[in-house]
Parts: sequence; structure tokens; C-alpha cells
Amino acid sequence: MSSLSGPERRRYPRYRVRLRIQFLRGEAEVAAEIFNISRSGCLLVTPVAMQVGERVEVFVPALGRPPQAFKVIRTRSVAGSWHAVAADFEPYLPDDAPLLKLRSQDEGPHEDPEQIF
Repeated sequence: MSSLSGPERRRYPRYRVRLRIQFLRGEAEVAAEIFNISRSGCLLVTPVAMQVGERVEVFVPALGRPPQAFKVIRTRSVAGSWHAVAADFEPYLPDDAPLLKLRSQDEGPHEDPEQIF
């Protein structure tokens, strides 16, 4: 039986990427950038403060899928008016294939958002 504590508690591999995306928040379209992604969710940076539990619809063209819902699970301010948001996809992505393709195209930043801003 595996433990879900410590640094190895993630269910799915996380891939470093740098993807510009748009998400709908109410009627407003908001720009954001994904810094890492897995089948279960992503870490993105946006100029909009979000609340834990908030659900929005995100469009990630590079995944070749229809818009994907996500739920905010953590948020923190990273610099000035920028916010890092950890989100779970609802539902999870069905497999890693599109993520592996994205990773092979661009490994993204090697820093966390706090180190870039």
C-alpha cells in the first residue's frame, strides 16, 4: 500500500510547460499562463485573485480538447497583482499522451512562478 504523504503523494506525473491560456470567469475572459500540468490539474499564474473552491472553465488549445472545468484548490500572491493558482481538473484528463507531446515541444521554465516574477 502506498502512502499519499510527502513529496511523492501526487497521483499523476507533473510536467513543466509554459502555456498561455484563457479561462472564463463569469462573462469575462481572463488570460493566464500554466507553469506545470498533470492529468489531475495544473499550476497557473493569473492577474486575477481567485478563491479556493471557485470553479471556472479553461480552454487549453494545446491539449486539443474542448474547454475543461477546473476547481481552485490553493492560491497565493506571487508578485504585485499576480496570483499562483493550483487547480484540479474536473474531470481529470483521460491520459498523459497530450501532456507528453507538450513537454517534448517546450519543457517550460525551470523556476517556480515566484522566481520568475
